[in-house]
Amino acid sequence: MGIFESDFDTSFDDQLGDVDGVNRLPWVGLNYKDTDQKTLVLGESVYDWNPKDPSSAGRISDSDNLRKLHKAHAFDFKRNSKFLRNIERAIYSKKTPTNEEKNEFWSSVVYHNLVSRVIKTKKHRPEYDDYYFGWKTFDELTSVFDVDQVIVYGLESVKIKAFKDYFKDAGIARFQSSNLEKVGRFKPKKFIIEKDGKNISILFIRHPSAFFSWKKWSSVIRSEITVPGQIT
Repeated sequence: MGIFESDFDTSFDDQLGDVDGVNRLPWVGLNYKDTDQKTLVLGESVYDWNPKDPSSAGRISDSDNLRKLHKAHAFDFKRNSKFLRNIERAIYSKKTPTNEEKNEFWSSVVYHNLVSRVIKTKKHRPEYDDYYFGWKTFDELTSVFDVDQVIVYGLESVKIKAFKDYFKDAGIARFQSSNLEKVGRFKPKKFIIEKDGKNISILFIRHPSAFFSWKKWSSVIRSEITVPGQIT
């Protein structure tokens, strides 16, 4: 599936060029600027799925790589990409959201990956420094996009430690945290940081790629986050 500038909002691109760590431009939905609650969906990382292919590294290093992947996976509504289809189910609290709802959601948010380094395989994991540097970049992105709320994929302790360490080091004026009720064996976490004169809500959830009960996580997400795409 091809990608065109008409598929997403490019108006932030000049500002993004000044942000250290943005080597793959975030997906910015066409309706993002018109939403009352600006929402950033924060994935984790990118893998080199085909290291034996000599053209693979070039594709991954392309600044539009994330946008191309997101366009191909999120907007091919029949494609069973679990990390996308499961979050849609949780957002709309239904097994089969309509294509219009899927389009509305992804057209209303920014999507970015926390880790900029290409991870070798799914068996490898990001390290503390990957996360810490990712949170530094994230901090800058919240200002560029005037973010109000964030959904973070993944509850790894090292990711959350790096988050706390970075914002402590950054001297954020006010930092609140709350432990929410468990969803199965996993405990979602919510943080509120005060930045640029506003509060930003940051909700950590289980990564929706696999073994993700969208019914159970839906109640958490919908109680803590203003649902993007349903904002007037």
